[in-house]
Amino acid sequence: MLRSTVIVTAYKRKAFIKDAIKSIMENSLGPTEIIVVKNFKDSEIDSFLGAYHIKNIYTDNETLGGKISLGISQSSGDILFFLEDDDLFSKNKIREVVHKFSEYDIGFYHNDQEIFSDKAIGSYSSIDNRGFVYYSDIDSQKLKKLLFKFKAGFNVSSIVISRDLAMRCIDLLRNVKITVDTFLLFCAIENKLPIMIDFRRLTHYRLLTSQSGNKDVNLSLFRMQYEDALYFKRIFTSKVLKDFIEMSVIQRELIYKMLSKEISRREALIDVITNLKYSLKYPNKWNFFLQGLSLMAAFSAEKGRSFYLKKVRSNSMLSV
Repeated sequence: MLRSTVIVTAYKRKAFIKDAIKSIMENSLGPTEIIVVKNFKDSEIDSFLGAYHIKNIYTDNETLGGKISLGISQSSGDILFFLEDDDLFSKNKIREVVHKFSEYDIGFYHNDQEIFSDKAIGSYSSIDNRGFVYYSDIDSQKLKKLLFKFKAGFNVSSIVISRDLAMRCIDLLRNVKITVDTFLLFCAIENKLPIMIDFRRLTHYRLLTSQSGNKDVNLSLFRMQYEDALYFKRIFTSKVLKDFIEMSVIQRELIYKMLSKEISRREALIDVITNLKYSLKYPNKWNFFLQGLSLMAAFSAEKGRSFYLKKVRSNSMLSV
């Protein structure tokens, strides 16, 4: 049987990590190893991890890419699961995913999510008979589906990769600040490795009430997303990725400058034209939303900022 490693990452937050570990331990098939990478020390949590013989790694690296690459370097699994501390695995996730990797040649795997609030859910079970898609090669139309229809570049806790992909990507991964989910998808495409999208909800994605209700804006988060997009533009050379990465750079720059109140009327008007191009080429809700947002920002950056925060938070689209 394939060896499996689950890499759990935590940044400053302590409230949910035990629940995350328990959701792994309660799986119908246990992993070969669990590795926790966090940037804090806590006697209670550390004792909890020690009791289950979980590899506990402390790092002062604040980036998600840095923490995950460190976990990969300490892992031995043939397939690598990822779990952020505020998410949960369904009870059958590991068994189901190991089965898929045993049946198919997979580089990158992504499953659907069940969304829940801050309060812990009563059961971690989530299994149904929905199917999957499998791509052995990627063209622009398939990439369009992966990004906009299947949301394959969203939520690290829904991603599993082969050791082959991990070793090909680990050096570049160290420099990714926050958008590790999109990076892993792009790295699989860059290396021409097969991709599977599983429509079953095998991950429970926690939607924090503070995420939808807090009026403060974490500008550093949006800055890191923008910087990651610039990094992707520099490191990925695949022709099929070029257009999508360029679009991401433009959109992330618009969002960051608008939220930080650094966008000028002229820049917003240029973005209106640029985003129109992508809205027509890749028609979807998100691109049309940003097209309208850039138009609004051209008249009033403050109104555009308020509109973005209201719509994105009320529709749980912060991760897009």
